[in-house]
Amino acid sequence: MTDRTGDHAPPSRVGVCFHPSLEGAADLARRLATRVEAAGIDVWLAPVGWDQLDEGLRREIEDTELLVCVGGDGTVLHASGLAAGTAASLLGVRMGRLGFLSECTEAEADDVLTRALAGEGRVERRSMVRAAVNGAEAAHALNDVVVGRSGLGRTISAAVRVDGVLLAEYRADAVIIATATGSTGYALSVGGPILPPLARDLVLVPVAPHLTKANPLVLPAEADLRLTIERGFDAVLSVDGGTEQPLAAGAELRLAVSDRTVGFLRLGPTSHFYATLADRLGWLRADHAVRSPASPD
Repeated sequence: MTDRTGDHAPPSRVGVCFHPSLEGAADLARRLATRVEAAGIDVWLAPVGWDQLDEGLRREIEDTELLVCVGGDGTVLHASGLAAGTAASLLGVRMGRLGFLSECTEAEADDVLTRALAGEGRVERRSMVRAAVNGAEAAHALNDVVVGRSGLGRTISAAVRVDGVLLAEYRADAVIIATATGSTGYALSVGGPILPPLARDLVLVPVAPHLTKANPLVLPAEADLRLTIERGFDAVLSVDGGTEQPLAAGAELRLAVSDRTVGFLRLGPTSHFYATLADRLGWLRADHAVRSPASPD
């Protein structure tokens, strides 16, 4: 696998975004923005969320080099959709429960920001998955694309083809197509494998399939993956947990690794991914503490 990390330079323009309904997020974001301004660096501040208007934010991010995201993984995910394909690197400040995408906690934020403004750290490029319905304009997801049922008590029926070969006909609650980043999310909760963060492979996982084994599958980045909704069934498409798009019977979803990536600023060593994984998934005994990447050796 090619090297997908690079050096981080001191930013000349910084954005600070936050979850508007998360208690304390706005106050912390304002405090961090003030610190950036005091350092003589151009800064902007804005809320992000699925119910926010994004066009103005997209223009702001185009010439932003560091985007600080205050909230949980959902906040980072939404910001990643705006930052994908730009030069902006994301720095997640965790105020939520898990925060696999975040680099530090609220308590560590001031120190981490100081180091980031000084040019410390490396930029980690994460792959995305591209999803196009019936040849229409594609959507891009950092975490996952989910084709699921349109209502309670219903299932979907989907034919999955890989490189033109019919792989399975799933009658299931949903089918998840996840990136390496998304492999620690919904896909993991239904038995999918965890991929290393810089892998470009995709994970295919059926959710509660009827009379079919729920075997997850790892597909290489070059695979041609297509999913067709069978006759008599409807479904919905969700991209990174955002708004749902109805899929009628006969709809074909074509999926591939996107040509877009999202940059994340990392201050800790590459091994910290596994330390975080073990800690947050409860694989360690209580007496095995995990050091934060915010604290230099």
